[in-house]
Amino acid sequence: MKEKIFKNFSLKLLSAVFAVVLWTVIVNIYDPNTSYTFSNITVQLINTQSLTDKDYSYEVVDGGKISVTVSGPKSVVTDLKTSDISATADLSKVTAFTDYVDIQVQVIKDGQVLNNVEAVPRTSALKLSIENRDTKTLSLDVNTTGSTASGYTVASTSSSPTYIKVTGPTSLLESVAALSVNVDVSGAKEDISTSADVKMLDEDGNEIVNDALELSCTKADINVDIARMKTVSITAKTGGTPSDGYIITDTILSQASAVITGPDDLLGKVDTITIPSQNINADGLSADKTYTFRLSDYVPSGIKFVSDSSLTVTVKIAQKATKQISLSASEITLNNIQTGFNAQVMQGITFTVTGNDNVLSAVSASDVKAGIDLKNLGAGTHNVTVALSLPDGITVVGNVTVNVTITAIQQETTTESTKATESTTSATR
Repeated sequence: MKEKIFKNFSLKLLSAVFAVVLWTVIVNIYDPNTSYTFSNITVQLINTQSLTDKDYSYEVVDGGKISVTVSGPKSVVTDLKTSDISATADLSKVTAFTDYVDIQVQVIKDGQVLNNVEAVPRTSALKLSIENRDTKTLSLDVNTTGSTASGYTVASTSSSPTYIKVTGPTSLLESVAALSVNVDVSGAKEDISTSADVKMLDEDGNEIVNDALELSCTKADINVDIARMKTVSITAKTGGTPSDGYIITDTILSQASAVITGPDDLLGKVDTITIPSQNINADGLSADKTYTFRLSDYVPSGIKFVSDSSLTVTVKIAQKATKQISLSASEITLNNIQTGFNAQVMQGITFTVTGNDNVLSAVSASDVKAGIDLKNLGAGTHNVTVALSLPDGITVVGNVTVNVTITAIQQETTTESTKATESTTSATR
């Protein structure tokens, strides 16, 4: 048996070697080795919690997408797709002393790892930016857009939740200045309840969109109360007396009206907002003084202000001056003379006025209107009060009176007729 095996042994060995070489040649001819580079392969991050659990945040700086060269039998390589290439980076291997992590690649076809091919990444490591992870809590602002229906306004807004947490890298977190939601109130006449997306804003009001920042709540339930509004006037009364030689020349309000809103029954009770005189005491003043009020203190509870709810009242004080003005009898108007009577002012009037020296110096008789009321006065001479209309800031000192003679028109006619008859009789004699 051995003789048969070792007979022509060298020839048999040469035949075996030749067969192996021939097989290799045939294989390479019909299924040769080849290589192909797959681009834009996304590196999957695994064990990310190993960083987040330590309150670290991370950002991929370089190596997030790589190219991989696969070498192997042509029949296998040419059948591969980009999705068959798996690239991973294990973040559990990142330490405080390094920000690089190796990239591992595999070829997985139909759920099976292919061991007869070789995959080599062009980029061998992933570079990370690692920093502390922090959280801050911000209130949620509700912004309304558009205009309500005419005669209506936004009375109040509310949100649930009221506060929201923002978590992320410290450097990014510092850029978040506010959280807000927008609600459109165009044409609204009734209350609005809706859900709205929460937006992160920087100091300039620009929206921040960054996946590295996480919100504890991305949507909020919003209520917008819509109410009627009303415009009411504002008045202020002054009390007290300035120092000797000084007068109040004017009272200036920062606004003459206010826009309010609230339940209809309360709105119906408010037509004017009045600041009482006891709250604006001018006693002893010798210079201008400004008072500040909260208008909400002078309206029923439940009324809210659409316009500015703060009011300033400036009491203008000036040194008092006097001046005498004279009017002739013809410059005094006679009013309400009874039918059948004549009235005549017996003399002109001279009276004293007081006021701001600058205003007073420009006042003349032509700026004054004088009149007397003769209602219910019969024949005779009467001393009546003269009503004077003076320019703003000017007041008259004391009462001004004048004598008026009233005569009956019929009596005057009869007397003249009697005198004429007596004259005719005397001439006849």
